[in-house]
Amino acid sequence: MDPEAAAVITPHLLAREELLWCGRPHDTTALRWRAGAIIAVGVAALVLRSLPLDSSLAERADINSILLAGLVCVLIAEAIVFHTYLSNTFYGVTNLRAIIVSGLREPEMTAVPLDVLNTPRLRIRRINRTVELSPPDSRSGAIPFTNPSVPPDWTGNEWYRLLALDDPRRAYDVIVEATSKLK
Repeated sequence: MDPEAAAVITPHLLAREELLWCGRPHDTTALRWRAGAIIAVGVAALVLRSLPLDSSLAERADINSILLAGLVCVLIAEAIVFHTYLSNTFYGVTNLRAIIVSGLREPEMTAVPLDVLNTPRLRIRRINRTVELSPPDSRSGAIPFTNPSVPPDWTGNEWYRLLALDDPRRAYDVIVEATSKLK
């Protein structure tokens, strides 16, 4: 268990609730993908700027490179917000709930009662080391500048993600074991 995550999660525990697992995102993979996208867009802007063009095309290239520079700034801002969310996010699994504490300024607690979960609502994605607590047919997408652990509810079904975990299988197994003990 991560001691810093345990210190954040423990004040949110209910009576007779015990912490079984806690952790926090390790965001190096997610930040690498974002940095790669920012670099690709930045290189495209530099290539457009360096091409010798006719005067009419040069004017259009100037406008396009300014738009691409603006897009690079938006991507950088989104990466900063994403990193801030991930660095301020803590996950915990207790004998009663899965808990997410996250926020940009003030951390907010979100909890998923384990007694409403069943195995089809749990999914592990090893590609980006994520455990999803979602309906089986949900699509996992999040929009920029939002909390990646608590995506917006577009389908009417609540769903949550435990992102960028070092060992998502361990968190998944603890959730399944705690859920099975409640039934």
